[in-house]
Amino acid sequence: MVFGWGKKKAPPQEEVSVRIRLDEAPGIADEVMAKRTRNMVTEAANKLHSTNKLIRELAKMRKDLERDDLNLDAVDKRVRPLAVRGKKMLVNALKSNAVEIKPIRVPQDMSGSAGELEHRLKRLGNILGKQSRVIHLFAEKYATRLKQILEEVDGNRHSIMGIFYRHQNYENLANAVTNGIENVRGLEAAVRDNAEKRSEAEAEIQRLEVRAARLESDIADYRASAEHARLLGLRRRLQETEDAKARLSSEIALQFTSISRPLGRYEWVSSDKEQTALLRRAQKSPYEVMNRGEEESVAALLQNILKAVKSGSISVKDVGKAAEAMERAIGAVGGYVERVEGTEAELAKTRQMIRDAEPVRLREMEKELEEVRESKEMAVRKASQTAAAMTLSIQSIPVEIADVREALLQITGTKYEIAYRGPGPE
Repeated sequence: MVFGWGKKKAPPQEEVSVRIRLDEAPGIADEVMAKRTRNMVTEAANKLHSTNKLIRELAKMRKDLERDDLNLDAVDKRVRPLAVRGKKMLVNALKSNAVEIKPIRVPQDMSGSAGELEHRLKRLGNILGKQSRVIHLFAEKYATRLKQILEEVDGNRHSIMGIFYRHQNYENLANAVTNGIENVRGLEAAVRDNAEKRSEAEAEIQRLEVRAARLESDIADYRASAEHARLLGLRRRLQETEDAKARLSSEIALQFTSISRPLGRYEWVSSDKEQTALLRRAQKSPYEVMNRGEEESVAALLQNILKAVKSGSISVKDVGKAAEAMERAIGAVGGYVERVEGTEAELAKTRQMIRDAEPVRLREMEKELEEVRESKEMAVRKASQTAAAMTLSIQSIPVEIADVREALLQITGTKYEIAYRGPGPE
């Protein structure tokens, strides 16, 4: 080529793709698969036909060998039995195995024919292996051709099995097309089902939001009412009374702390079980024993402890100081009882007033509002989950269609562009 003259290189051909609908894919796959199946069955049948010709030759060889004396009369008498037995075994093996195979008419026949040939070759191979030396020595004119035939039969067997494997591969691809479309339809159904569930969940959310708003409004109206203001006032009054009770309880506890040593010592010297039990309760919670029913018993207990201090039955560092503290405690009992009873009465009264003032409907509305909010949270989660499931199904559809397109390409050798507009029938 001079000065750039010469034939120009042809530009590469553009790849052509055929546009089809998704529902057309199975028909295309089935049509091509039917042709391929017929061709492969014909190809395998031809191989088997050639094999049966070889088998017929083996049958003829068996008859020839059966009639052939192999000139064994000239063989040493000691060796002759081995040759006779070897010939007989080979003739019997050919008689039972050199039988034509039924024709191949459907793909399943390929596997059966190849398997049958494999079994016969193994049986003949076992006989030939055991009698190899005898056959080569006394039937050499048969041995060479016999070996060639068996090798050709084995080659044909491999070819038939290869055709069967090819058919299986194409059949799997055809199934991939069908299954892929079924998967797409299943995903479409899942999209529609989840879309419906999401719509139901969103409608439920709206309904619950309206219900919650109404309840919140009713609760707010009540809380803005004079009735609710009175209830809040009673609750503040209850808190103040409970605070007063706590202060009074601390005051009484402090009073008993000032006489804790005599109280503790008296527990060891007293033999009165009732007084000892009362003493322990007074030490643990003096507020609880300051009541009208136990006032006299508490006063009597403290008097007995005072006497024990003065008589020296209870040992204290300063008798006068301890006695003075005991006298103050005894003198305070009556006032404490009155104050405790007044405080407890006020608490009981205020609590009852709160129970009377607290509306049952408010508690019901608050409980219902809590239930509505919980139901809304569940509906929101359901809407989110169904939306995620729907998105996943939509994203999976192109993957399935790509698999269908690839399977079609391998079956037909043609590139297809599959038209698909989204979930639902085309």
